[in-house]
Amino acid sequence: MATPSRSASSRARSGAGSRPATSGGGDSQFIVLGGIAVLVVIVLVVMMGGGDSKSGSGKGPGNDVPAAPEAKTPSTPTPAPVSSSAKSGKTPAKPAPALTAAMLAEARALEAKMKDFYNEGSAARTAGDNQKAREKQASAKEVYDQIEKLLMPALLWQEDADLNDWAQPAEFVELGKLWGSIAKLNKMVRMGGGK
Repeated sequence: MATPSRSASSRARSGAGSRPATSGGGDSQFIVLGGIAVLVVIVLVVMMGGGDSKSGSGKGPGNDVPAAPEAKTPSTPTPAPVSSSAKSGKTPAKPAPALTAAMLAEARALEAKMKDFYNEGSAARTAGDNQKAREKQASAKEVYDQIEKLLMPALLWQEDADLNDWAQPAEFVELGKLWGSIAKLNKMVRMGGGK
């Protein structure tokens, strides 16, 4: 027959045995915190420019060459030929509208004109002449409207082509790059007062 003290100690041992012998939760928490710490270090290195060693940015020890001042050049369009290659994909469901190298060159020229108006408006605003700044920004917006009118059919087709993964001629690939810079400039014009 078992003594009562023995059975109580047996119960105490059986209750203690139901708990896990290792602290597995603490180990996973340690791993998560370590991962977060590594992530923070990587973000800091990237933000500080530590990963720029291949780009030759001039930052870092031994690269004490002063940067050459930017020469102000008039913004003239570069009549670059279509240098992009065509984009492969599915056969388009509808034919592409006319888009020529001449149309792209005209759009580049209009973009340069828009950029000139924007720069003049920004200079006027800096000088304190808000009325002239608004006029120049409004002129830049009018030029944007001309570009949009010139390229809209091609832009709509290209949007369909991108969404449906259609094959695109090289001119449309170049249009995508050009439109990106025009849209960025338009955003700056709108923020500067051109409506």
